[in-house]
Amino acid sequence: MDVLGILELNGEYADLRYERRYPRPIETVWAALTEPARLADWFAPARVEPRLGGRYELFVDRPQPMLGRILAWEPPRLLEFSWNTDHGGGPESVVRCELTPDGDGTRLVFRHRGLGFTWTGLVLPGWHAHLERLARLLAGGILPLNMQRWRALQKLYLEHCKLEGVMLDPPPGHRD
Repeated sequence: MDVLGILELNGEYADLRYERRYPRPIETVWAALTEPARLADWFAPARVEPRLGGRYELFVDRPQPMLGRILAWEPPRLLEFSWNTDHGGGPESVVRCELTPDGDGTRLVFRHRGLGFTWTGLVLPGWHAHLERLARLLAGGILPLNMQRWRALQKLYLEHCKLEGVMLDPPPGHRD
């Protein structure tokens, strides 16, 4: 299993950090993070305008998509975008993906900053599960969404981070 993500609390907000290494070239990992067809394979249907200030929207097939804007665009090393799900009561937060070559592969440092604390019970296991799906995609396979796996990760994060008072179930419109 991949190492657990790191949670840092800042008042009512949380910052999440995951580090992963993928045995693929940096351009391949970049494409998986930025090309809508690749994003749909491991994360969600997406719209990406590949430029600073462009749209970075996920779950575009849902009534309440995630609407974001690209804050940093430095192919193939840095992607940062706003994460706005105000329809769910959460504040706008920021996702940052830093890629560096690592031998014959790529190291990803993935951060989600400014997340409302109550969302951590959903987002910590969610990003972990999606990064597992990304790893499988980069290895040439497909890993279907698995609610049992997500629930097992949720339990692990709740215990490991001693989370209390967080959401345990996605609000309507956030379910896959």
